Amino acid sequence: MRSFWRKLRGIERKDPGEGKGQYGVDYVGVSELMQFNRNLLEALKHETIGIEFYTRYLEEANDERGRQMYRKLLEEERRHLRMVEEEIEEHKRQGYWS
Repeated sequence: MRSFWRKLRGIERKDPGEGKGQYGVDYVGVSELMQFNRNLLEALKHETIGIEFYTRYLEEANDERGRQMYRKLLEEERRHLRMVEEEIEEHKRQGYWS
């Protein structure tokens, strides 16, 4: 991920004008960032759906073994959700969230 930010900020560019539009805006970088933010929102949605899915099946599980499995899966989905939320918060702190 670090390389993405370095590229976005222009640190890795050889030619300072490369990829910039008429007004000096790095439209390619902005477009990549917007797509990345959309992907984060999509991931947030899928992780939330996963939590709902596994919660429902945990409630419907008939034995302890099944409940253990769904608890573990729920724990993983919640961990994933926290990771996505933390990434979104980092983007907001750095001013990369649009």
